Amino acid sequence: MDIKLLFDVDFDLKVTGIATDNRLVQPGDLFVCIKGYTVDGHRFAKQAEVAGAVAIVCEQSIENIGIPQIIVADTKAELPRLAHLIFNKPTEKLNLFGLTGTNGKTTTAYILEHLLGGFEGHVGYIGTNGIRYGEVFIEPRNTTPEPLSLQQTFNNMVEAGVQNVAIEVSSHALELHRVDYCRFKVALFTNLTPEHLDFHPTMEEYFEAKYKLFTMLTPDGYGIVNLDDEYGIQLVNRLKAAQQRFYTYAIEKDADFRALDVRMTTSGTTFTLKSPVGQYEVKTPLLGTFNVHNALGAMASAYAAGMPMEQIVSLIAKLSPVDGRMEIINEGQDFTVIVDYAHTPDGVEKVLEFVNDIKQSSVKVVIGCPGDRDRTKRPVIAKLSVDYADDVIFTTDDPHSEDPVDILNEMTQGMEESHYEVIVDRIKAIEAAINKAQKNDIVLIAGRGHEKVQYWKSGNIELDDREVAKEILRKKLQIG
Repeated sequence: MDIKLLFDVDFDLKVTGIATDNRLVQPGDLFVCIKGYTVDGHRFAKQAEVAGAVAIVCEQSIENIGIPQIIVADTKAELPRLAHLIFNKPTEKLNLFGLTGTNGKTTTAYILEHLLGGFEGHVGYIGTNGIRYGEVFIEPRNTTPEPLSLQQTFNNMVEAGVQNVAIEVSSHALELHRVDYCRFKVALFTNLTPEHLDFHPTMEEYFEAKYKLFTMLTPDGYGIVNLDDEYGIQLVNRLKAAQQRFYTYAIEKDADFRALDVRMTTSGTTFTLKSPVGQYEVKTPLLGTFNVHNALGAMASAYAAGMPMEQIVSLIAKLSPVDGRMEIINEGQDFTVIVDYAHTPDGVEKVLEFVNDIKQSSVKVVIGCPGDRDRTKRPVIAKLSVDYADDVIFTTDDPHSEDPVDILNEMTQGMEESHYEVIVDRIKAIEAAINKAQKNDIVLIAGRGHEKVQYWKSGNIELDDREVAKEILRKKLQIG
């Protein structure tokens, strides 16, 4: 690509690629200097030149560089534009379905990915569970990838015949320019509860970050909004004022897509769907009221994109349970074991509300809080656990760089010890809960869900709550 198509410059130069890591520079690349939290790319401009970069994009002049330097105000803001152009504007050839909100993004994206299979072409997914399309699977690093990786992924999807992509869009991604120059066919808002307040100083700023997604809709795009959330009502008012098209969904409030007569068991959920084109009986294997919200959002998104309601209802009935989301672990025991990803106060409360709604006997909970995350939610999650459950064991989640004992002390500070037990070792905590379980009890193992690795400062270890629970159950039942 001619550099004059990228910048207003008076010199001729051909650019064949782009890089932000000097170790990945190929001859002909444009090297963009990014100031990270710990590393400043400006320090590696010379190495990029030696590796074959043809020009440097930077925020200030760098000494001893023999190739052109293009100085911009903010390289982080410039990077998505450059990636968008160098990778042939890939999002203009895709239908993007962006999902944002505190809770529910991953499950809603999973449901939507399934529904989008009803359209022509391959389906792509980008989010917490990685990147999927065709036969490709890439392990996750961020919920929403960095702009260079993201645009390259979109280009790869186009070349693989993908037409529709469900992508989780975090507030960090919106604030840090990761999805700039993307245009969305659908923007979906799940909810907003206190989270990431170490990054967003106030809930209002958190909301404004989420709102940015809805400014990125195509002219024929739709906003999809959860009307049962107070911030959803604010968002609808914004969309009305901007004369943007939208659909609402809800259980409690009257909405375009509303679930009526919701009926739940440990094997699935049924409800009557009120839609813009009539009423339908919906069956889904998903558990919990929050998953009814997730299903409604996905169904509204597919409808907004042109899928007939009859096809949507048929496809939702064929959905497989979500890995690590209200996942039933059954080895033939006479009590219920559920593994769930809930790790925010709102998510934990909704899961606990559900298990209390269906319980026949007592509820036992195994839960912790991750390290290097918002510390204010630790005592909140602990209190919710003892308020809703009959038997609580606090244990280690993913401690990252923190000492798990310190995390557990913050969770339980000021609480009466008679209301809970602390077992630092997560495997032993799960074993204790399962061994105490009696007929018709529910054991909820919360926080990590489908995760297969536990993150420690000293080195990560393999730990899958589901496999741990299965092994303990087999031992308890003397199977195998």
